[in-house]
Amino acid sequence: PYGSGDADDGYTLVFKNLDEFNAWKAREEETQVVEFVKGDTHGSKAVPPRFKEHTKLVCARHSRSGRKKYVKKHPERVRKVPSRKLEGVGCPASISFKTYYDSEEVRACYSSQHSHEIGLANLPFTRRGRRAAVQEEKERVRKGIKFAGGSASAPPAPSTSAPPAAAPPLAAAPSSYGSISMMASMPTAPVFPAQPAYAYPPAMPAIGPIGQGVVGQDRWDNMASLFTHIREHARGFEFTAASVAALETVLIRLYIESPMMNGAPVPPMLQG
Repeated sequence: PYGSGDADDGYTLVFKNLDEFNAWKAREEETQVVEFVKGDTHGSKAVPPRFKEHTKLVCARHSRSGRKKYVKKHPERVRKVPSRKLEGVGCPASISFKTYYDSEEVRACYSSQHSHEIGLANLPFTRRGRRAAVQEEKERVRKGIKFAGGSASAPPAPSTSAPPAAAPPLAAAPSSYGSISMMASMPTAPVFPAQPAYAYPPAMPAIGPIGQGVVGQDRWDNMASLFTHIREHARGFEFTAASVAALETVLIRLYIESPMMNGAPVPPMLQG
């Protein structure tokens, strides 16, 4: 086309249109693991114009000396990804191409000599490599947080040593027990996490099925003996607060269900 110049002007790469040129440029960047960015664009000032537009693409690692150097406000802060600009000489590699008014043809001049390593060694300085580095950093932080959260949580308690079941809610006391204020003084059993380190006593011998009739005196004697033993044992051993609260709740329930005896003292914790 008009304005293409002589054959020795350096613009020896000829493409049918701009799409074909962009496809070639993309293959070159992928093969060499480099990147080219737009550096300058201008039109022809000749009359008539010799070309429609002239564009120069420079290596992304080229440091332009004409621009004022950025001064960091916080030099001690380290970038997550390294700066890809080459201080001093920069990189001379470039691609210049021209488009024309009377044709879709694109003519290009390619200077392929870089002042730095190309290939995989240059991957960290490309957009693709920098995105991969940022993603890898995010994954590392996410795994670190997940690992820290997993190590901080306590191991689950063995299934054979389940905590005591919570006592059923207490039924409302009859009106005849007006002297007892359960809602005011009844302690609430707090919920505590399982304690795997607690060694439970060996399992007691199996007890026969509990009848629905009247509880025999022997069973009351056995329970009294057990309670006395537990109370004596508590002088030198600290039971879990949840177990103590459960026992206390059952005792209060039994006390409320029993008939009131004239002259019998009311426990201090049940006094209204």
